[in-house]
Amino acid sequence: MLKIDGSTQQGFCDGIPRRRILEVGSLATAGLGLPGLLARQAAAAPRSDATFGRAKRVILLFMWGGPAHQDTWDMKPDGPVATRGEFRPIGTNVPGLHITEHLPLVSRHADKLAVIRSVGQEDNNHSTGAHAGLTGRKHELKQESFNARQTDFPHFGSVLSYLQPNNGGLPTFVSLPEMIHTTNGAITPGQGGGLLGRQFDPFRINEHPDRRDFSIESLKLPDGVGLGRMAGRRALLAGVDRTASLADRANSSQSLDQFYQRALDMVLSPRARHAFDLAKVSDDQRWRYGYHAFGQGVLMARRLIEAGVKLVTVYWHRERKTIDSSWDTHLLNFTELKHRLLPSADRPIAALLEDLEASGLLDETLVVWNSEFGRTPRINKNAGRDHWGPCNSVVMAGGGVPGGQVFGATDDQAAYPTAEKVTQDDIAATIYHLLGLEAETRVRDRLNRPHAIALGEPIHKLIGGHCQVEPTRDPVPRLHVPRVGPLETMLRENGNRFLCLEAGNPDSETHWTLQGLKTATDDDATGRSLDDTPATLTYKGIFWNHFDYTSVLIRWSKPTTLRGVRLALAGKPVPIPKQLLAAKPSTIWQVNVPTGLVPTIPNGPGKLVVSLTAPGRQLAGFAVTGDPVRDMVLQRFGLA
Repeated sequence: MLKIDGSTQQGFCDGIPRRRILEVGSLATAGLGLPGLLARQAAAAPRSDATFGRAKRVILLFMWGGPAHQDTWDMKPDGPVATRGEFRPIGTNVPGLHITEHLPLVSRHADKLAVIRSVGQEDNNHSTGAHAGLTGRKHELKQESFNARQTDFPHFGSVLSYLQPNNGGLPTFVSLPEMIHTTNGAITPGQGGGLLGRQFDPFRINEHPDRRDFSIESLKLPDGVGLGRMAGRRALLAGVDRTASLADRANSSQSLDQFYQRALDMVLSPRARHAFDLAKVSDDQRWRYGYHAFGQGVLMARRLIEAGVKLVTVYWHRERKTIDSSWDTHLLNFTELKHRLLPSADRPIAALLEDLEASGLLDETLVVWNSEFGRTPRINKNAGRDHWGPCNSVVMAGGGVPGGQVFGATDDQAAYPTAEKVTQDDIAATIYHLLGLEAETRVRDRLNRPHAIALGEPIHKLIGGHCQVEPTRDPVPRLHVPRVGPLETMLRENGNRFLCLEAGNPDSETHWTLQGLKTATDDDATGRSLDDTPATLTYKGIFWNHFDYTSVLIRWSKPTTLRGVRLALAGKPVPIPKQLLAAKPSTIWQVNVPTGLVPTIPNGPGKLVVSLTAPGRQLAGFAVTGDPVRDMVLQRFGLA
């Protein structure tokens, strides 16, 4: 039997004897190359590496859009003024490991985190950058906004579905809450089976699990059909059609017969139905993860891996297909991160790590934060950061990866790796190593051609626990921490875009120019008083009509009605519906902005001018929001 080992025979510097190399060379002519030979040797030999195969399941958090790494995981507070940004680093429960101040809950779990700061791909495109992050393979193209193709390399989950499929009704690979796509609707490559075939696509949940009407349509039983009767009709696959337009979904993502069979298996599996059913989770548990699309998606991912699904991808989502609510912060990077993106990531990730540790699953569950690229060191004229492929941060936790680590280093602008640069090829090899798969392992495409599952090398220094940080003092805290009141706190937790004024809060009022608002007349009241003349609220920051705000939220200091209230944005009236005018007194009101009004407001600082006439009222808060805030959120924060 052929052996490749480090025996005492004279050999090459890697320890492989010359005789063995000659044997390998002779085998190559018989169609057995060195990679295939090594893969077979590795599969046959017992592993001494304690990390190999430690991960039994993976939760991939793909932060679609490309988070600014220098404002999250690789802070540069002493870097050049033009690049270092507005945020400060904070200490964590690992002395010397510092992250952004806007991930305070995650900072308590830094002992579980391994931060890889030196990832570079040299690709500034969402489409091909995402393909690399989801598959570990550079796309043959380097461009934007083209649809996924059958020649794309398969997603990590599709490779698992090919090599280690689940049995017994549960899918191997699930993705949610939607397929990611560019603004023009082009489906991003790398999300499915690609060259392996559609039968290795994920089971897709294309609905937001935070919505009141959320249901996994393909797991519904037809009216009047029980589990026993459905089981008896397994051969009649057409009967599954009535469960929820499976044929429509199959046309775009699956081979029809295979999709029917998988869907029927899940309809009949109590374990699958229970895992997908968030209605069985207590409200307190759901709120721990954040009651928004990403938070509820992370909660569902935890339940799915607990049930036996091997890989779940939670994609960052868009609120609407044509509106960019992802991490693509070309505009207002710091406002978007502080108000919406980081709060919406902080709570669910912290809850996930806490729950996995408490249940004993963290050691065998790999959690990965990844994206298509980082963002530019220099801040652009729109207070944003642009695409930046040369440098990014990837974070891992659990699954055999020791926490409290930082791998790699970057320059003082977080522009380029200065030590231990790795690529998404190496990230993929590391993930597969932890799953017990050698990078040289082959999968075969529809034409039976072999492909290695990864081209990189596992980051052995990281998974071996050799990147522990040196203890240092925590960063100096801010001299003044802006006070955030109940209205803005609620809006941040809501996970949607907003611009907010909390009347009477000096820190909030610094962002607005106020005219016609007076100190509250009642000693026990907060906010500002209005009289018969219109008050003018001018937002000092940059307003962008691309964001398409749809609602106005008004909070009074005491319950009152909207009768006699007049409202306008940039001189254009916002009509108050008759049913609201006739409603009973309340402290909080929401009014829809007429369709098409926001795009007529010019972009830039000082362009959002609000005119509000409300005689005898006391204004506690005002906001424009991307979507109406749900009653359940208002009630949770005591504002309804």
